[in-house]
Order: sequence, then C-alpha cells, then structure tokens
Amino acid sequence: MKIDRLIALIMILLEREVVSAGELAERLEVSRRTIYRDIDTLTFAGLPIFTNQGAMGGVGLMKSYKIDRLLFTQQDLQAVLDSLNSYRQLFGHKELTYVLEKLQSFHPGGVADSAGGKFAVDLALNQGNESLRGLLGLVEIAMNEHRYLTFDYVGRDGGGSSRKVEPYRVVFKESSWYLQGYCADRKDFRIFKLARMSGLQVSSEAFAPRKFTPLPMDGAEWMSRDWVEVTVRLHRSVADKVIERFGEGHILRAEGDTCLATYPIINNTYGYDKLLAFGDKCEVLEPLDVRAAFQAYVCSILEKYKSNGQR
Repeated sequence: MKIDRLIALIMILLEREVVSAGELAERLEVSRRTIYRDIDTLTFAGLPIFTNQGAMGGVGLMKSYKIDRLLFTQQDLQAVLDSLNSYRQLFGHKELTYVLEKLQSFHPGGVADSAGGKFAVDLALNQGNESLRGLLGLVEIAMNEHRYLTFDYVGRDGGGSSRKVEPYRVVFKESSWYLQGYCADRKDFRIFKLARMSGLQVSSEAFAPRKFTPLPMDGAEWMSRDWVEVTVRLHRSVADKVIERFGEGHILRAEGDTCLATYPIINNTYGYDKLLAFGDKCEVLEPLDVRAAFQAYVCSILEKYKSNGQR
C-alpha cells in the first residue's frame, strides 16, 4: 500500500541525514521513479524535505523535524525484527518490507539488522509450498470479505469431495499449509490441507462470521482412537527425528550404534508410512501385532517390484 511505503520512507529519512534515491528504491523494493513521486507527495504534504545534487547528494529531512527514538531497547527491536523477517519468508507480503523499515528507524544505535540476530529461523519455502503460497491470496480475500471458499478435496483415504467452507485461519505447520474453517457440507469446523485442494475459488456468496476458536493442530482429535506407542530400535543417526517430534524422553536407552525408543503412531497405513520414513534404520519391536502388521505392509510394497515393472 502506498501509505505504508510513505511512512516507511519518512522513517528512513528520520534515521539518516541524507539517503540516495537509489538506496531508497532498493530498500523499499520499488523503482527510482516511484521514489521521486513519493518525495513529491511528501513535499506537497508539508514535510521539510531537501535534496542535494552530486555524487554525495541525496534526499533528507530538515533537522528541526527529527524526533527522539528511544522507544525500544536493541534486544526488543532485534526480537521483533527477527519475528517479522520469518513471517515475511512464509507469506511473502511486500508490505512487511515497509514495517521492517519503520522498526529499523527506531534502533537506538542506528539501523538494526533484520537478518543478523543471534538466532535465525530459516522458513524459506520449498518449490511446492512456494507455489501453494499463491493460494493464500484467495484465502485472504475470502477471510477479509467473509466469503465462502469452494474447492475439491482429497481426504487421507484418497476419497474426493466438493467442499464449501467459511475460512477463519491459516496455519503453517511441519512444512505444510492448513486452512481452519467451518465446512457447510459437514456442518462442523474442520482442518483442510492446502496441498489436498484443487479448483480453489472465492465464492460471491458471503457468510455471517461464527464464533471461532482455533483448532488444535496436534492431531489428537483424529488420532486418539488408533494411537499406539510403538517400541522401535533405531540407528543413532536418526534418533534426532524422535527427539524433535516427541521429546528426549522417548529415547529409552542407547545400545552401541542403535537406541531403543518409543514412537507413537496411528495403527494403520498412515502410521506405517511414518515408520517407513526411517528406511532401514528402524526396526519395529513391540507390540507384536503392530510388528506383524508393519511387516505385512512392507511386503505388500515389495510385491509391486517383483514383476520388474511388467503389468
């Protein structure tokens, strides 16, 4: 939005004595021509902006217009900047560039480094999620204007259905995008994975927003019935995967190059696929019925390869 860019431009000018048009264009991710138009706009609005010509020239604000900026500590600003930078990686909102510029201008020691804090969170998206992010624009329109989203959906069982949903919240969890909303077809709040959607459209039909409480994303609402705590023997090179997902307490003990661990799964093919992700570095030990079922599942996969690709 232009107003956000203008505010960010003012903040930069408050921060620096003189800034070149080229640097302003680069920091605000626009053309020099746009910067010149913005400067004209601010001048007409009464801001005391001056310009200097030459190699060392640029744009600045009269010193009488400068204000005190001691609002945040360096640590406060760095924490906020790091968070916003991570958010920008996920959603790609250009407006966040302007927000970051505003905050940087309040740094007590000069320009804060929005990507140089002591802790960095890299949320850069893979190619698949980068393309899915394009759907977020439609979802955002529907949420802001309280309009239904319609799409075809493939469930975990592979079955397809057409859905009409009131969108309320977008969640990015474990490298996947999810939509939380009220499904008009199922008459209940549901969670939908964006990668399972196709033909997503914003309906012209509006809805009256319901009271919405964010839905839990731990899977408990659909995993509780088939939840089984499986004991596995893992190569120590993949023990970190258990710790990251369930905590260090699930590592029972080390045995040379392997370790015993408990790994809760859903007792069906969905859960077996989680175990397959460990490849040959995992052996299911208990319960015995899960071990037998997992063995049968692996054998069924192997059968597909015994024909050497012939059908």
